[in-house]
Amino acid sequence: MNEELANLYRVQELDTEIARRQQALAALDSGAELEQQIAPLRSEIADLRQRQEAAENENLNLELELRTVQQKRDGFQTRLYSGRVSNPRQLSDLQQEVDMLGREIRRVEDRMLEMMEMMESQREQIAAQETRLGELEQQLELARARHEEAGGRLRADISELEVSREETAQRVSPVVLRRYEQIRARSANTGVVKVIGGDCPGCHIALPSETLKHLKAGRSGLACENCARLLFWQAPGQGEAP
Repeated sequence: MNEELANLYRVQELDTEIARRQQALAALDSGAELEQQIAPLRSEIADLRQRQEAAENENLNLELELRTVQQKRDGFQTRLYSGRVSNPRQLSDLQQEVDMLGREIRRVEDRMLEMMEMMESQREQIAAQETRLGELEQQLELARARHEEAGGRLRADISELEVSREETAQRVSPVVLRRYEQIRARSANTGVVKVIGGDCPGCHIALPSETLKHLKAGRSGLACENCARLLFWQAPGQGEAP
């Protein structure tokens, strides 16, 4: 068995394991989807609070307006019923003022009632959205913790595999290793394959009998004529590559 090619195949195995863990690391849930839900929710809550504040300010203005109109009406009513005014025209004018101010009071009171109902609805909306926000933030915190824990394990595995890969690659000549890297870059991350039967494990095309003969004879540097991947033959009973 060609020792260099066996080491190269071990490099391939390590590269495959590294790539698998890198893919798993990239696929971990970092909480990005939850963050996308949280951001607009926070904006919505801020908008609701602004509208609630505006409603409260308007309600305060209405209360002030109501007191002012009530005071004006009370003043006209006092003059109307004081007995000091006897002129029919003046009495009629005073009554009209009292009636007009009464209508204004009812208008303000109706608007205040609308504002109270609206503010109550806003408070309920804010409470519901804040509850939802709290739930999402808790989920995000858990997702980040899980991401950090799982990511730490995967990064440690990758680091350990990379050390093994470097040590094994040193037992392969630079020329062969460079050829492997070139093939691997254009062949789905696989530069060398172990031949078990009569087909290339990379492209699943039958290998020429002459190629199989040379492989079994221990010849190195052979590649699949179809996919160009390097071929590694391990005779039965020799065990796995170190």
